[in-house]
Amino acid sequence: MRQSPMLEYPVAEFEQRKTAAAARMKELGLDYIMGSSKAVVCHLTGLRSVAWKSKLSTPGLVLMNSEGTWGVVGSFSALDTALYTTCLDKEDFYFFEASGRFGVGLNYLEAICYTLRHLGFTKGRIGCELSSGIHLHMDLGMFHALRQEFPELEFVDASYALWDILAEKSSLQIKNLRAAEAINQAALREGEKVLVPGEITEMCLYKAIARAGYLAGSEHFTYMSVLAGPERALCADCPPSEHVVIPSTPGTVVRVEGGGVRRELNAPFTANYVVGGIQPEQQEAWNLAENMLESAVNAVKAGATAGSVAEAADRCAAAAGKDSWNASRGFAGSGIGWGREDGPLLQAGNPYVLRENMVLTVAVAVRHPSVGELILRQNVVVNASGADCLAGSTGKPIIV
Repeated sequence: MRQSPMLEYPVAEFEQRKTAAAARMKELGLDYIMGSSKAVVCHLTGLRSVAWKSKLSTPGLVLMNSEGTWGVVGSFSALDTALYTTCLDKEDFYFFEASGRFGVGLNYLEAICYTLRHLGFTKGRIGCELSSGIHLHMDLGMFHALRQEFPELEFVDASYALWDILAEKSSLQIKNLRAAEAINQAALREGEKVLVPGEITEMCLYKAIARAGYLAGSEHFTYMSVLAGPERALCADCPPSEHVVIPSTPGTVVRVEGGGVRRELNAPFTANYVVGGIQPEQQEAWNLAENMLESAVNAVKAGATAGSVAEAADRCAAAAGKDSWNASRGFAGSGIGWGREDGPLLQAGNPYVLRENMVLTVAVAVRHPSVGELILRQNVVVNASGADCLAGSTGKPIIV
């Protein structure tokens, strides 16, 4: 391995990640992994590229066996970027080029096949991203052709194994996630300054917050949802409107969801601006949401199951006699880092055991006519005795 000019972390950290991944593969009886998603490839190699945003192009695919032998497959045009951003040595790259003048194949499929044969990865169990956890970043037709080309390779779903490899964060990763959370809070403070009820649109608020996020140090800013009022609050994941002016009606809740990014790690946020403060008819909904969030966060600690976090929030709602208000029943968030969801899922019944240094986003939702849908979120680091806020409390209303 080597320290390239744009490698985000020291080489020693990538060596530790590779060793941990190989050990996890052995535990699960996997001979190889084929990582095609940004999360897996970046985690193991550091490969950075704007092409990760493409739905078609894959900047690089990593193949590794349980002994740590590996290679990255990609396009010859991406070779210099790969050398500039990853920890791999040049001989670990296997690239295709359509003219046949360079590389090991004329296309992506040929290059993958060559690399599998060259590395001797032709028999056994190969784990891939085949579930809703982490998606295969590959054309489905190509994947079928790959399976036909290697009849003695058993392609199996290893999404949860890969999530497990990604879940436990290093001290440097946690530092960057704390920085991303601080960026979120700085951006939201700017939003508080510019939010003039009755004058500003959802889109204008979005732009002000996004601009502040970039200026505060975010590498890019997750496209945000900005929703003003109870009717808009029911529109999950809806983009901001250029036409909806934020009402000046007291109690109007403006929910903003997005996430700053630092060193490729994403810290999602949910913030609620409240015009004129919480109104009497909304107080019960707010109390329930805050109590559910507190119950869920209090359930987080090393050794607890992921399912117990969601179950704690559900019990809180049921004990208050407001189970029907609980809009997030059975779910209370997930791990974060490489994406808005990064294993494990905090889902009722999930036996996955939380470990120290995992970073989670704990979220609850309450539905009531006075607020539409109220979502509260708190990002935390798991430790032996409980949960440590990533960068301060974020579940309280921001009064404007």
